Amino acid sequence: MKRSETGMSRRDVLIATLTGGGLVGATSLGLLPAFAAPKPPANQSVPPAKPGEKAARKPRAAPTAKPAGRPTVAVLYFDYAGKDEELAVLKKGLAQMLISDLSRNERIQLVERARLESVLAELKLGGSRKVDSKTAAQIGKLLGAEYLVLGSYFSLLGSLRIDARLVAVQTGRIILSTGASGKVDEFLTIQTTVASALALDLAKRLPRREAAAARAGSARGVGGVRPGAAGASHRRPSRPRRPKRLRTQTAVQFAKALDAKDRGDKVAAKALLTRVVKEQPDFGMARQELAAFVQ
Repeated sequence: MKRSETGMSRRDVLIATLTGGGLVGATSLGLLPAFAAPKPPANQSVPPAKPGEKAARKPRAAPTAKPAGRPTVAVLYFDYAGKDEELAVLKKGLAQMLISDLSRNERIQLVERARLESVLAELKLGGSRKVDSKTAAQIGKLLGAEYLVLGSYFSLLGSLRIDARLVAVQTGRIILSTGASGKVDEFLTIQTTVASALALDLAKRLPRREAAAARAGSARGVGGVRPGAAGASHRRPSRPRRPKRLRTQTAVQFAKALDAKDRGDKVAAKALLTRVVKEQPDFGMARQELAAFVQ
């Protein structure tokens, strides 16, 4: 009978294999030459394709899906570069009005001014201190914003100018620069011009899917339902009514009321808002703020 290199017959090898736990057992008994047990490959390699067969594709990791959602925009307080200290507080009224105007586009998410106040307090950036670009980016990240609206305003020789910039938080790139000017008592007109330019540019930057939905909704009605059709009960939330005209001095009083509210002085805030509503009855934003105190 033919024997193996170990001096054992094929029959002995077979018996040893079966009783010793397979080839590994036979190897451990010295009946077969030692061999390296196959190890699982570290990376799943693709075996070479046989002649006439297509090469198998190497498995790829599933792409990480980017969460779809509305772009978040934060409006920071604008820097005041004028000499009339009475207008310095106007930055709070300007920010509140820009937030209200931009929020009319429901496919854009606006950071509330109260949240901005909270972050500024956390960073100890209250008062009249100006914010540089590095700090602005830090504020934007803390607010979870994708875009920042910031800028400056000043009054000179009876005229008022507001300049605004739309900045991408991640890159710091200035996407849009816009501005408007007019007589010092034409605050509402100037602010509306700036807000319109910002809103138009932001609308262009909506995700493609959102833009397509916006076009479909515009053609068919709000929410993609034809006006008057069944199921068209969904309505956009009511927005504060814009006044037909707003004197700069009245806007300053409104800003002072917001500042008093931020400082926790509810009595002063309520008194100022009452005066603003009396001077400008169609100023819906002031009415809304006053109603919050009454409740």
